[in-house]
Amino acid sequence: MVKTSLKGSASIAKPTKTAKNASKGAVTDSKTFRDGLIYLYQRADFKKPTWLCRVKIPNGPGYVNRSTATGDEHQAFKFADDLYNQLLVKSLTGEAPPAKQMGPAIKSYIERLEAMPHKLSIHYKILLLKRIKPFLERKSFDDLTTSLLSKVVDEQVALTKKGKLSPNTIKRIFTDLKHFMQWCKEEGFIKQLPDFPKVNGVATSRPHFNPEDWGKLTRQLQEIVKVENSAIKRDRMMLRDYVLILGNTGIRVGEARTLKWGDITEIGGGKSGPKHITLMVSGKTGKREVVARSAEIKTYFKRIHDLRVEELTVEGKRKPKIDPNSLVFCHKDGSEIGTFKKSFAALMKKAGVERDSHGNLRSLYSLRHTYATFRLQNGVQVYSLAKNMGTSVAMIEQYYGHTTNVTSAAELTKQIKKESTGAASSLSWLGSES
Repeated sequence: MVKTSLKGSASIAKPTKTAKNASKGAVTDSKTFRDGLIYLYQRADFKKPTWLCRVKIPNGPGYVNRSTATGDEHQAFKFADDLYNQLLVKSLTGEAPPAKQMGPAIKSYIERLEAMPHKLSIHYKILLLKRIKPFLERKSFDDLTTSLLSKVVDEQVALTKKGKLSPNTIKRIFTDLKHFMQWCKEEGFIKQLPDFPKVNGVATSRPHFNPEDWGKLTRQLQEIVKVENSAIKRDRMMLRDYVLILGNTGIRVGEARTLKWGDITEIGGGKSGPKHITLMVSGKTGKREVVARSAEIKTYFKRIHDLRVEELTVEGKRKPKIDPNSLVFCHKDGSEIGTFKKSFAALMKKAGVERDSHGNLRSLYSLRHTYATFRLQNGVQVYSLAKNMGTSVAMIEQYYGHTTNVTSAAELTKQIKKESTGAASSLSWLGSES
């Protein structure tokens, strides 16, 4: 069989947009070969220019989509042309067309996600697709039914230690699967989306700390640092301020993990009143600016800052400046602290606040839920809170409905008062010698 050479064989399709102004997901460059049976294209949402291919054999059932995993046009064409010839041979010998199997589509979709800018939501989609791939990869798109989607969830349940998944987790699985199926439709694998199963279950309020238990927890935070062992004391001091910062900002655990000193600024103040502390965080909803509950949070950051200055100080030399690009919550060597999960669980047990009044086990995420509950009870507007927390108004109303309009009286009756916020600036003691 004679392969088509690259030279003189391409019918060049003009890009829909230039790479500079292309919208997310737009095709920035494309070429066709073999009278349109081979289609090479690049997309704007890939971090590195990568050629993707769409191949169809004569009288075949549909398209086969692959990533060529290269930005070189000649290598990409060779990959696509080899794929075309392989598919043609299989078709002539009567083998089942791979376009009907889900495995190649899942593989191609994962490759597409992995080439996109990293976000927590994308990371979760990749993990889900990798988990369900063994179950679906040999199944045909013709088998795609509501019953099969239910079995996908059953498989995920079987993998859990508890043998069950919450309604919200199942909804999240189906949401990610819908994104995958929509992509399959756009790529020609399926003609229409399947019907997804209905998820039963009433949303309940999330485990948080009520004022009494929050008081017990914060009092215990002051006690745990009263130890002689320097290594243990260091870990507990970090835990203490980590808990207070998350409880007063509502940022996610993942957002705290990557928080850097340069992400912290002060705004407002003017001639009267305290300055507000803001954090620039990056999480599953992208980047956003978070305004802390009060200026008191500066004290917690200052304690961590002073601890790091002391650790980095070389005897006989002047105290160093903290690198704005260094992590706030880190080990002594500056590396990322993976999780405070175990130490926080031990803290809650010692304080006697492991479970809420409904018997639900609390976790690190209870700090975020506590922040939301206290803010609503203090009259903060739902829209403002949702924006600050990087979530939707619907989510706030769904999970924090235990607060009432009575507690929002100040917000509902407040008068407009314009005040200059002033320019943002880095913390006064950050970047200066202590």
